Amino acid sequence: MREEARRAHVDANVILRLLLGEPEDQAHSSKAIFDRASRAELTAVIHPVVCAEVIYVLTSPRLAAYPRRQIADVLRGFFALEGVEVVDLDVVLKALRQFEETNLDWVDCLLLAYSPEIPVYTFDQAMVAAGGVHPNHAD
Repeated sequence: MREEARRAHVDANVILRLLLGEPEDQAHSSKAIFDRASRAELTAVIHPVVCAEVIYVLTSPRLAAYPRRQIADVLRGFFALEGVEVVDLDVVLKALRQFEETNLDWVDCLLLAYSPEIPVYTFDQAMVAAGGVHPNHAD
């Protein structure tokens, strides 16, 4: 019987080095981690909060400034890699769809995706339009 692969949390900087390819030595080290995961030597665990940091960097006009749709496509492909486990994957994918289709911040999309049956109280009108509830209209 095969032993279960060791699990390791992956920080945003490891993912960003892999996706951006720089600095080259760190990108190489990041690739080695995900190569190990693809060989079932390791399970790379990614939390939604790490996704927030990755998306922040990739959307930042000062840092990378990639379009939302491109970011969502790349992350969906990344999350599908062998040996990658995303905590609450269904919620993260739902939030990614909303993120690429709206101008809402990632955290707002994630919060709305986590809370379909539970109201999300917010003063943000764009978030109210997407399913949030203004506190003045709370039950």
